[in-house]
Amino acid sequence: MKAVDMFKERYKALNDAQRQAVDTIEGPLMVIAGPGTGKTELLSLRVANILRVSDTAPQNILCLTFTESGATAMRERLAGLIGADAYRVAIHTFHSFGSEIINQYGEYFYHGAHFRPADELTGYETLRAIFEKLPHDNPLSSTMNGDFTYLRDVQSTISDLKKSGLTSDELTAILDRNDRFSAWLQPRLDAALGDRLSKKSI
Repeated sequence: MKAVDMFKERYKALNDAQRQAVDTIEGPLMVIAGPGTGKTELLSLRVANILRVSDTAPQNILCLTFTESGATAMRERLAGLIGADAYRVAIHTFHSFGSEIINQYGEYFYHGAHFRPADELTGYETLRAIFEKLPHDNPLSSTMNGDFTYLRDVQSTISDLKKSGLTSDELTAILDRNDRFSAWLQPRLDAALGDRLSKKSI
């Protein structure tokens, strides 16, 4: 299917407010929408529309998102609309965009700062150095065959948290709520299962 036909087909699926947002290509525009309401699709169509009706070059458009998964989804949607030009549009997380600016214009930052995302091995070594400083009675400090038992789990969890876009305050609030629920639930489980706990009841 041609790009112009793909655009028209996906444009037709939008509601009136979404079409208005896609059609607004000059000046500021704010779209307020909750999870799962089609924000990525709307933004992809808006970028495609800007490129379609104006002389804007793809490399002069910047799209920012909070998560790597959001940036990947945006790139895939846009590639479905405009093809290879989608890879010339600057689509970043806030973090990767900041890192790129610092790398390109290092002379304007502290001691010519140069940053790049840590690869998996660097992340592993960084976490291992932290684990080695944990007190021996910390649950995370347990080892097996010289390796920290939970290090890979922690590394995977950090990756999941980055993808989720949760702030540290939001994560702390979730953990606190879970702790309160566990404290509420435990005595009720003890009362219900106390003396009758067996393989069958489990």
